[in-house]
Amino acid sequence: MLRQVAEALGEELREQVAFVGGCTTGLLLTDAFTREQVRSTDDVDLIVHVIGYASLHRLKDALKVRGFKEPSSMDEDMPICAMKLGELRVDLMPDDAEVLGFSNRWYHQALKSAESVALGDDISIRVVTPPLFVATKLEAYKGRGNGDPLESHDIEDILNLVDGRPELLDEVRDTDSELKAYIAAELAQLLDNDFFGYAVQSQARDPDRESLLFERLEILAGERG
Repeated sequence: MLRQVAEALGEELREQVAFVGGCTTGLLLTDAFTREQVRSTDDVDLIVHVIGYASLHRLKDALKVRGFKEPSSMDEDMPICAMKLGELRVDLMPDDAEVLGFSNRWYHQALKSAESVALGDDISIRVVTPPLFVATKLEAYKGRGNGDPLESHDIEDILNLVDGRPELLDEVRDTDSELKAYIAAELAQLLDNDFFGYAVQSQARDPDRESLLFERLEILAGERG
């Protein structure tokens, strides 16, 4: 799926966007067991830098030349930022809230700092860094999670990353103070939510892994040294 989108984008456009969201979770995991448990997704999210709706429209025109299409009238549930590549949904996520009236406060930084990840010997994509993956997911959950972490795919993706990337603790510790403080504050609030605890239990599947996952979350929340 990621390779399909990457090839369709072409080299020039690949350098202008950043892959984000659940589709990238597996790329960021370094624990093989956790990687096997990651949910499959049927869409790809791309952060794009556009200035105004006219700029987004020009980007869509460039994508159409490369095989992307506007959703048909049958795709009533798709947002204005969505396009299709065959049967695959590709969401264009502007880093500026003024474009569509909504955005994610971390998209601009995430796009700017995205790192190259190889999908094979011949093609690479820019992927949001692990700390900013967590921040964008926390921000997304605040907007669409309805206060229910147990049913949230955003929370599921965060827990997968915390579970399957031990080095995340050091990466967040070494990131900038604003981002680190945001992650700590949001996770501390979630740790006070019983339903978040149930989500952790569901992710862990056994008591030892559950204890380890809570320990990592508490470190990220600043509640442990």
